[in-house]
Amino acid sequence: MSVDNGRRSVSENASVHRGQILGFRFSVFVAIAACLACLVAALLVSGCSSGGSGSSSGSAGSKPTGSAATGSVPGTNVQTEASGEYASGKHVAIIKVRDYGEIEVELDADEAPVSVSNFCALASRGYYDGLAFYRIVDGFCLQGGTAGNTASGHDSSLAPIIGEFSGNKVNNRLADHFERGTIAMARTSDVNSATSTFFITLGSNESVSRSLNGQYAAFGTVSDSGMETVARIEDALATATVDSNGMLQNSADMPIIESVVVEK
Repeated sequence: MSVDNGRRSVSENASVHRGQILGFRFSVFVAIAACLACLVAALLVSGCSSGGSGSSSGSAGSKPTGSAATGSVPGTNVQTEASGEYASGKHVAIIKVRDYGEIEVELDADEAPVSVSNFCALASRGYYDGLAFYRIVDGFCLQGGTAGNTASGHDSSLAPIIGEFSGNKVNNRLADHFERGTIAMARTSDVNSATSTFFITLGSNESVSRSLNGQYAAFGTVSDSGMETVARIEDALATATVDSNGMLQNSADMPIIESVVVEK
């Protein structure tokens, strides 16, 4: 009896041991499966948050990261050549902003002929009249000129223009060195998607160069008097409610562009 009981005890112990091993393996399998599921979920969330609007820009947080874009869906008929009286040389444009004054801009068509020609053509037909500056990021940019006054605005009647900057293999010295007061075309993640939206840089080259240099089509420079107007806008909007990308949440806070006039 003692021998039989001993044999049964060994057998039972072996069974228990095998069960423990199987249980351990199953636990490891479940843990690995859970980790893989979390990894896949994280990748999916990352893809959704980083792609899309290419737009503007900004990661969640108290201060958005620097980028400027319209958020619209680009067309396929990209304009690559400039034509007309604004296709070369220097020109002056006056952006009149309701309650704030005028923003004088020197446009440089010798560096960015397509951007200048496009901007002037839109201005000449009154396209910007009544639109607004709807985004402001402290120390980065003041952005506007989009249909619907929102980053998701898109005017399908406008053909996109080529991105005139070195990152798109186009020579443009203005775009190589952004400074406070540089005016440039905003775009989506597509380098050739700019249409009407523009932005004015609010920071020095040291603070914006990593986000902007060689990546956006600069096409002019705001004058000193024009920057005084921009500064008034900055001061007025310092306490305005914005989202994580700098989008003004109250339409009443948005400075209205009454007109853009190209003087010469």
